[in-house]
Amino acid sequence: MLWLSPWCLLLPSQTHGLRVDRTEDPRFFVSLLDATRARLLERARTSPKEFFAPLALCPGLKVLDVGCGTGDFLRLLAPIVSPGKAVGLDLSETMIAEAVQRSAENLANLSFRVGSALELPFRVGSFDRILATQVLLHVPDPWRALAEMKRALAPSGLICVTEIDWGTLVVQSSDNELGRRFTDLACRELRNGLIIRDLPGQLRELGLNHIIIRAEVEVAESLDAFYTWFVEPSLKHFKEIGAFSEAEADAFLADLKERAQRGRYFSSRTFYTVLASQLS
Repeated sequence: MLWLSPWCLLLPSQTHGLRVDRTEDPRFFVSLLDATRARLLERARTSPKEFFAPLALCPGLKVLDVGCGTGDFLRLLAPIVSPGKAVGLDLSETMIAEAVQRSAENLANLSFRVGSALELPFRVGSFDRILATQVLLHVPDPWRALAEMKRALAPSGLICVTEIDWGTLVVQSSDNELGRRFTDLACRELRNGLIIRDLPGQLRELGLNHIIIRAEVEVAESLDAFYTWFVEPSLKHFKEIGAFSEAEADAFLADLKERAQRGRYFSSRTFYTVLASQLS
C-alpha cells in the first residue's frame, strides 16, 4: 500500500481555501476531511514511522505541510522530527482554527498558520521536507505554487506531492454511457484533474532531478465514503450544469445502490505520490 492518499475529496464546484470559509457551513469540510481519511489515519496511527518512511524523517528536520487541513497527519509526524519543526499551512481559517484546537495539548514543535500556496510566507530554504496532498488539484496556478515550494525547500530537501489522476476514475454502472459520462465530467469539472501527469516533468524543470513515483489503486466494492462524499454530491452538481437530467441522475444512483446490494458495486481511482529531490 502507498503511504499517503488524499485527505480530502472536494466537490467539483468547491475549491481549496477561502471559498471554504465563505460557504454557508464551513464545518462541512471538517466533517468531510474526517470521513474521507479515517481509514488512512488508522494506518498512520498504528505505525507513524512506517507510514512516513518514504520521507526519510529524522530528529531535527523542518517539515511544511501545504494545505494541511485539520493537521491530523502533521500531529503524528511532529514527534518523529522533534526537536525539529512541523508547520501546517492552509488558506482556510476554519481548517487552521480546527487544527489549532485539536493540537492544544500537542507538541511544542508543531504550529499552524493561515497562508496561500501561491505565496508561501517563508524564507528561501526554510524546510527540509515539504508535503502537498490533494492541493495542486485546486490551486488556480499550480506551477507557481510548486515553484514556491521549491523556493522554500532546503538544497538537500525533498518535496512530496500526492494527487489522484482523475482520468483513471471508475464508477461502474450498468449503463456504460452514463458511467463514462460521470467519470469524464468528474475529471473535467475539477480545476486540475490531470495535473499528476505533468508534475514529474515540471519538478525536473525546477531542478529536482531525482524523481520517485509511487502509485496505488484504491478499489471500493461497497458504498463507501467516496460514494457519499463525492459521487452523490457530484451528481447534484452535474444536474445543476445540465450534464445529467433528473431522470438520468436518479437512474444512475439507483443502479449503483442496486449493484451494491447484489455485491456488484465497483469503483476505483489511482493515487500517485511523487517524491522529488536534487542530487548533486
